[in-house]
Amino acid sequence: MGIEVDKPRTTIIIQKALGAMDSQQGLFSEGVFRPEEAYIEMVKNLGKQLGKSEFASNAVFLTTALVFGDDTGKFFKRITDQERLNKYAWIFDPKEALEKSDAEIMAGCKEFFRPAGYNKNVILEWPYNLRLLGQEYGGDIGNFFNKHNGDIEKILRALTVRPRAKTSEKREKRTFTRYGPKIASLLIQWINQYNLYEFGNSNSGAVPVDFQVARVLIQTGAVQLNQPENAHQVTTIVGRILQEACSQSNLEPRRVSEALWNIGSRGCNQKNHKNCPLEQFCDRLISRRPYDASGQFDPKDTGRWEEELEFETSH
Repeated sequence: MGIEVDKPRTTIIIQKALGAMDSQQGLFSEGVFRPEEAYIEMVKNLGKQLGKSEFASNAVFLTTALVFGDDTGKFFKRITDQERLNKYAWIFDPKEALEKSDAEIMAGCKEFFRPAGYNKNVILEWPYNLRLLGQEYGGDIGNFFNKHNGDIEKILRALTVRPRAKTSEKREKRTFTRYGPKIASLLIQWINQYNLYEFGNSNSGAVPVDFQVARVLIQTGAVQLNQPENAHQVTTIVGRILQEACSQSNLEPRRVSEALWNIGSRGCNQKNHKNCPLEQFCDRLISRRPYDASGQFDPKDTGRWEEELEFETSH
C-alpha cells in the first residue's frame, strides 16, 4: 500500500490552519463556514416550540447519517426550509412516525431530504433506526448516550461496532445502522458543538475525515500517495494521524476538523489558493471525481497552477 505519512508536516499543516482560523486571516476573514449551523438552529427552535426537549438531538442524529456521499453545503441548503421541516417534523419523532407504515415513513423522508444515489440506502434504514430509538431508548437519543455513560469513546464504538461492519451485523447486535467511523465522529462533533448533550469527555473523540479534509493533507504532502488509493484506507489513516496529533498537542478535534474542512471546501473547491493559509505548502489540486466514481483518492494534479499559467501566457 503506497500511503506514506509525514507526521511533522501534518503538525505544521494543522497549526497553520488553526492559526489562520483563529486570527481570521485569508479565506477565514469572514469567519468559519458551518453549513450545518442554520439547520441545527432551526431544529432546536422547532423543538422548543413543540415542547419536545429530545426533538433537536433526535433530528441531528438521524439527519447526520445522510451527510455521507453528498456535498455538505448543498445538502444543508436543500433541507434548511422551515416550512418543509414543520410539515415533516414527524419523521424525527419515533412515537408519531411509528404509527405509520414503513413505506409511509420512507416516503416522508424522501420528500424531506430528496436523497440521491448512495443516500437512498439510508432512507431504507430509517424505520429500523426509529423503531430501535423508540423501543430501546424511549424515543430519545440522549438515553443511548446515557447508556454509555456519556463517554465519547464508548459511544463511538457502540455506533460503529467495527470499521465497515455490515448492516446485518449491526441489526443482530441491536445497534443503529448507517453510522460508520466518519459519520459517528461527525455526529458527536455536532451534538457537542451545539449543546445538545453534555458529554463527560468533550475534547476526546475522532476527527471526522471526508474528501475535503483528506485532500488538504494529500495536496500539502502530509499524506503522500504515489498512485490512486482506496478512499477508505486513506481516510482511516488520515483520521488516525489527526487523532494522534490532537492527543499529543491537546487540540480539540472539532476545531481541527472545521479548519481543514473549510480550507478544502472554501479554498480548494473555489480555487481560492492565494487566500489559503497553506498555499506555500500545496503543490497540486486533486479531483473529487475518482472519489465519487470509484471510491479512490487520485493524487494527480488536475489544475492547481492552471489559472497562473493562463495569466502568464496571455501577458
